[in-house]
Parts: sequence; structure tokens; C-alpha cells
Amino acid sequence: MGPIIRVPDDVAQRLAEETDLVEVDPVLPDAVNELDVELGSPPGVVLLLTETPKDGFGRLVSMIAASDYVKSAPNSFELTVRDKDGNLHAFPTTAVNGQSILDHLKLAFFGEPGDRRPLIHA
Repeated sequence: MGPIIRVPDDVAQRLAEETDLVEVDPVLPDAVNELDVELGSPPGVVLLLTETPKDGFGRLVSMIAASDYVKSAPNSFELTVRDKDGNLHAFPTTAVNGQSILDHLKLAFFGEPGDRRPLIHA
């Protein structure tokens, strides 16, 4: 399973309509054990992305960087990722651009290729 992310509505809609990254849209938030990536504050839309695509998640970075969320709130930009050990990492107070978003997403653990992590609460 790919990463489980929560993003603002406009990002979720563009990801679903313009890319092949979304496997399940939407996921019920109370069915998720942990989110791998959280953009903005709740509520947002929870998506299950495909396993890491061959070209990586460059399209995800592009969608986030071009989103209304980034354009309207660059000073209060919230992007939290969970690493392999389950630790949360908040976005540093740096310039918000495609490279800084990509660098931060590299901290996230999306599972090993072919890894099917549990989605539903036990």
C-alpha cells in the first residue's frame, strides 16, 4: 500500500483527476491507523496513494506546490510527515517551494516496495 495522506480538498481533487497516484479516494478518516503525510489542518480529505510510482512522487510535490493552500498560507504552511520509526516531523520554517516540499517528503516512510501495511484499525 502506498502512503496515506490528508490534504486540503483542492489538492485531493487535483490528485484524483489529474494523476494516477490515488488508489482510494476518499478513505474514511476513522479507519486509518496513522497518516504518513498531513498537509494543512483538519478536516481535509484522506487518500490512499498507489505504491511508489516509478517516477516517484514528483507529481504530488507539484500539486502541493501549486495548490491554493500553499498560495494562501505560505507563512503558516503545515506539512507533517511520519518517518520509519513513527516519529512526526513538522515542516521547518523555510521558504515554501517545490524543493523544500520534496526535501521534507523524503523524511516520510512510505513502506518498502510491495509492502502492504494495515490500513484499518484492529
